[in-house]
Amino acid sequence: MTITKEILQFSISHKTLTLKELMRHFDDRGEKIIPKTLSQQLGRFVKDGRLMRIKRGVYAFPDAAKLNFTFAVSDELKQLNESLKAEFPFVKYCIWNSDLFLPFMHHIPNFSYIYVDVESDATESVFNYLKNKQLKRVFFRPDKEAFNRYIAGTEAIIVRQLVSESPLQMIENVSVPTLEKILVDIVCDAEFDFFQSVEMSYFYQNAMSQNNINKSKLIRYASRRGRRQEVEQLYNEAL
Repeated sequence: MTITKEILQFSISHKTLTLKELMRHFDDRGEKIIPKTLSQQLGRFVKDGRLMRIKRGVYAFPDAAKLNFTFAVSDELKQLNESLKAEFPFVKYCIWNSDLFLPFMHHIPNFSYIYVDVESDATESVFNYLKNKQLKRVFFRPDKEAFNRYIAGTEAIIVRQLVSESPLQMIENVSVPTLEKILVDIVCDAEFDFFQSVEMSYFYQNAMSQNNINKSKLIRYASRRGRRQEVEQLYNEAL
């Protein structure tokens, strides 16, 4: 498990945490982590809203005041974005990764996926381009069987079709999904099959308790994907 995921899992089970407590946690696990590395990671979590600093050296999850959904775009995503913009300057797409799920999940999974959602006319071209670059294993719109057989639990880039009128936003000059899009996609798509019913409900509850959600945008996108009833039920149950 990566340091990022381990810190988030530790945070989930503690109301507050300090750098010393984290150091002791990693020492107990037999992992030697440089304090500066942990301090920098905590700083990034505070910056992107996943943690709040309640006083000097003490951190906690954000309080009841809801935030507009945002996150720190990784260097890997930034580099991928620059590459795609150069090769496909007129193609609409968004990119994101599975790290976005971590603050809202109960059980932290051990995998790393990058999602590249591309408008339908260009999906195969983008897939072939990424496959030839040999950055990671690349998969094209996998169904449930292909995902479970070849992708689950690994590192991979997954090229998906970008549904027209998908709700997107720009963060650090990178086109990424809004939380409303993520909440609908995890209900609809085979590559999110690891969200079982209990985990799905937990995800909705955490996402909605920590962030502002535009219900009309959520339901409009769910309707375009033919899953309005299911998404609306999850939304209402999480209120």
